[in-house]
This record gives sequence, structure tokens and C-alpha cells, in this order.
Amino acid sequence: MARTQIDHYIPFFGRDFYASTAMWKAEEVGHYIRLLVIQWDSGCLPADLERLEFISPGVGKCWTLLETKFPLGDDGQRRNLRMEEHREKSAEIKAKREDAGRAGGSKSQANRKQTVKQNSSKHPSKTQANGEANGVAKVKHPSPSPSPSPIHHQNEENTHYTGGGFSDFSKPGWAADEWGRFAAVWNATERATPWRSLMAPSSWVDLAAAPGWLNRAHEALGRLPSCQWFGDPVAITRFFEYVDRILAGEFDHAKQDAQRRVRQPMGGNL
Repeated sequence: MARTQIDHYIPFFGRDFYASTAMWKAEEVGHYIRLLVIQWDSGCLPADLERLEFISPGVGKCWTLLETKFPLGDDGQRRNLRMEEHREKSAEIKAKREDAGRAGGSKSQANRKQTVKQNSSKHPSKTQANGEANGVAKVKHPSPSPSPSPIHHQNEENTHYTGGGFSDFSKPGWAADEWGRFAAVWNATERATPWRSLMAPSSWVDLAAAPGWLNRAHEALGRLPSCQWFGDPVAITRFFEYVDRILAGEFDHAKQDAQRRVRQPMGGNL
């Protein structure tokens, strides 16, 4: 079976995992997690216990418990069925993102070429026109490099991500990489409740994959410290729901001021 490359980001449902392993020993849980990770990366596990011992030393002591979690498939390899479902779904999503990225890149390149062609035909430069009229070959001289902008020297921790695009989603591990960048800025932002978990919120992948959402989220995060409406720090899952409303300025003023604005009659105080 050919190995399918997928994102390094593994969907982990903590509550379900805990419920299925609540009475297990730490050693059993450790081997279970290692085998799941290997299956996610490789697509399957070997059937032979001796080879399983090689990739997870000591697993034989727990195999009576773990064997039912990794049944044999028709191809003679072992897989956890639920992990395989998530893996197939991840591979499908990754393929769609790659197709969308290639299509978007090709379209953007074609548009740029068309624009350059149109501008060249409509607005030839005076130097170019004079050179062609006099039969002088046009010589291109490299323009001097611009001075670096001071904004590039600011503290990286407080720099909000503004690059990227839909085509970036074709890179392996994009979700984990984007989450690492976002979480670092989030935990350094005023009015943001620190996120201590090693795992991203369950909604992260779907939201980050939505066209334009990631850039809007970074922009909204930059505006969060100035949102006077929030008396207490905002939870990150609630922030995800507020992104567009923050950008629209709904939370710029304190609650009392906002309510006073609503109650104030037209024309102000007369």
C-alpha cells in the first residue's frame, strides 16, 4: 500500500480518549499513543508483534489490551479504525487544498501576466519609446535596493502575521505551524486569556482553512487590546466567534458608554 503524505497535525479528542483509557496504566496509555502516532504517519502498523516491539519497546506486556484496538486489515496490516477514518479525511482535505492552491496560483499568475501585457501596450515608457525611435538598444540597470523598513525590526513576538494565503495550506503541517504562530501572539496579547493546552481548539483547522479567515483573525487580535467592551480577558474560542465583530468596531467602547450611546436621543443633549 502506497504511503499517503498528510499533515503532521493530528486531531485529538481529549474527552473521548480519556473515556476510552480511564482505567489504563500509564504504560498502556503510552504505548497506545505511540502506536496511534506511528499509524498516522505511516498509514498502518505491522501485524507481527516482534516488529511492534521494535517500534514501541515493551508493548508486548500490554498487547492483550491493545490488540483489539489495532485489528488486522485485508492487506495484513494493523490499523485503529477510528484513526484511519480521521487519516482518510485529512488526506482528502489536504488534496483539495493542494488543488485549490494550484488553481489559485495559476489564475493569479495568468492575471499578473495579462495586466503587465496590457500596461506595456497602453503605457510604454518615454525612455523605451525614445530608444526604439533612435534604434538604441535598451539597457536595463538594476535599481538600488530600498532601505529596510523599521517595522521589520520590531519584536517578533508582537508582530502579527499578515502573509500566507490559500496556497500555503498545501504545505505539510500547515495547521500546526499556523497555530504555533497564532498561539504565541495570542498569549502575549492584552485582554486575551492565555491558552495553556498543547493542542489547538478543535475548531482551529476548519476556521484557519476558510479563505481569508486567518488574516482577519490576526488583524482582529491586533485590535483586541483596544476593545474597551471586554472587562475580563477573552477566551480564545469566544474570540473566534467575535473576529468579524471586532473588525467592525462593535467592541471598541466600554459597555456603559455603548449603552449610553444607544439610549441617547437623536441630536444629543438639547
